[in-house]
Formats: sequence, C-alpha cells, structure tokens
Amino acid sequence: MQDIRFTFNDLIIYFGIANTVLGLLFGLFPLVVGLNRGNRKYAILGLVGSIIGGFLLSVVLAVPIALMFTVLALRSTAVPDKPVEPVQPA
Repeated sequence: MQDIRFTFNDLIIYFGIANTVLGLLFGLFPLVVGLNRGNRKYAILGLVGSIIGGFLLSVVLAVPIALMFTVLALRSTAVPDKPVEPVQPA
C-alpha cells in the first residue's frame, strides 16, 4: 500500500471544509427552532452566523452563535403573518 500524504495547503482546505460542515450542523438548531416559532429572521441569521463562525473558529465560535440565536428565537415573539382586519362600522 502507498502512504497517504497531504501537503499543508491540503490540510488547511480539508479543515476549512470540515469546520464549515460543523457550523452548518450547529446552525440547524436555530434554523429549526426559529422556523417553528415563526422567527424567520433569527433562524436565517443563526444558520448563516454559525456557518461563518464554524469556518473561522470551528466549534469555538459556531456553538455560541447557534446558542445565542436559538435563545433569541425562543424568547422573542413573532410578528403575525396575517393582516389585521379592519373593524366594520355598526
């Protein structure tokens, strides 16, 4: 069998891909919670923030971002999607 050899540049690319995937996995938590609670803004921001944080600092930054946006999605109230009907004059 041949030995598998990686250059330093290959390792940087593979670690960047692995960290981005970890950020995506952690970002699914605020996405699911935010969409279920009707907070689309926090859902999308949590997903994107976790992916970027995962790419930059792996789990060290992806987990706190995901946790923060999950808590924000749970604590805030969503704006109703249906318009308010006008009151009919009597």
